[in-house]
Amino acid sequence: MERDHSLNAENWSREAPSTTPMIRTPDQRVRVFVSSTLDELAPERQAAREAITQLRLTPVFFEAGARPYPPRELYRAYLAQSDIFIGLYWQRYGWVAPDMTISGLEDEYQLSTDKPRLIYLKTPAPAREPALQGLLDRMRSEEVASYQKFATPEELRERLANDLAQLLTERFTSPVETPVAPRPAPLPLPRSRLIDREQELAQAKTLLQAEDVGLVTLTGPGGVGKTRLALALLFARAPLLGRSPATLRRSGREAASLTAALRAEMPR
Repeated sequence: MERDHSLNAENWSREAPSTTPMIRTPDQRVRVFVSSTLDELAPERQAAREAITQLRLTPVFFEAGARPYPPRELYRAYLAQSDIFIGLYWQRYGWVAPDMTISGLEDEYQLSTDKPRLIYLKTPAPAREPALQGLLDRMRSEEVASYQKFATPEELRERLANDLAQLLTERFTSPVETPVAPRPAPLPLPRSRLIDREQELAQAKTLLQAEDVGLVTLTGPGGVGKTRLALALLFARAPLLGRSPATLRRSGREAASLTAALRAEMPR
């Protein structure tokens, strides 16, 4: 791969995510990785470079040439250090290495899942290879990347510059979502009086006042009436703690505060 500035292992490790904010030097600008076949889209790759540098961003390209590393290790490393993925496609699917089942072009796309993607398709494409068409069809079905069509390098340059500017604007102007505190739901209003539970209600009241009891738990099969008994106990204790049963029925917040008061009242 060829980059507009040096990227070595030392830089990579120094820029690894950490728990403290990272202060970048002025040369460490947003990196835009451009994926495409080489020869058939050479003018378009130059147009992409111009659009990216026009915005004072750093273009990252994979270029043919002698390197002391396998090609896949190179583009994987450079892609991992990039911030935005740009895909340029026309007719060729790209070369498939002997130890791979997909081309480097498709591999780069699959490795970019954690980055914003902008996809551009050159038209017309009367001789588009079936493997590339299959990749483009999967891109459309996944609906995870926006894509546009273009016909000339000049058109690509203008669209890419506009899209990058829009992408960066959205990243910096997205409103911060303020978490909304959950609101307790109102207590259910009993439809009838408590029947044949006077003994259990009295036992629960006694337990709440016992010095050696720190927690009262109501257990039993589903539907036996545990919630109904707990409500009756809550409403029965409300006047003793300065709460109104009528207010409790309307306000879940009031019920929550009474529940806390009951816990505070119980002996430790």
